[in-house]
Amino acid sequence: MNSIWITQNMTITTNSFISVNVGTSANDGTGDDLRDAFIKINGNFSNLSTVGFSAANISVTNEIDTVTANISSKLIVGSAYVPTSNSSSGTPGQIAWDSGHIYVCIATNTWRRANVAAW
Repeated sequence: MNSIWITQNMTITTNSFISVNVGTSANDGTGDDLRDAFIKINGNFSNLSTVGFSAANISVTNEIDTVTANISSKLIVGSAYVPTSNSSSGTPGQIAWDSGHIYVCIATNTWRRANVAAW
C-alpha cells in the first residue's frame, strides 16, 4: 500500500482512490461510461481536498525513490536508523544523524560520517 502521511496525522492511500475502468481496448464498451468515470474522478479530488492536500503538509514516513527532489523550505531527516559501523546495511543516498554525527551512505552498505560541532 502506497501512502502519503500529512501533518494532521491523516493518511491518503491508494486504497482511498476510486479506479476508473477504462476497458480492455479503446471503444470496446467494457469500461465505465463517461458520466460514471467523471463521478469517480470527482470523488478522487474530493478525497484529496477533504484532508487538505498541499505541498506544505506532506511528510514521507518511508522513502522517496526519485532522481531529483527539490526542497524549497527545510528538509527534516528522521533518525530511525543510525549505522553502527561503516559497513552497516544501507542504500546509496540514505542519510541519518545522531547528536554527534551526520551519516551518509555512499555505496551499498558503505557509510561515511561527519562530526557535528557547535558554531
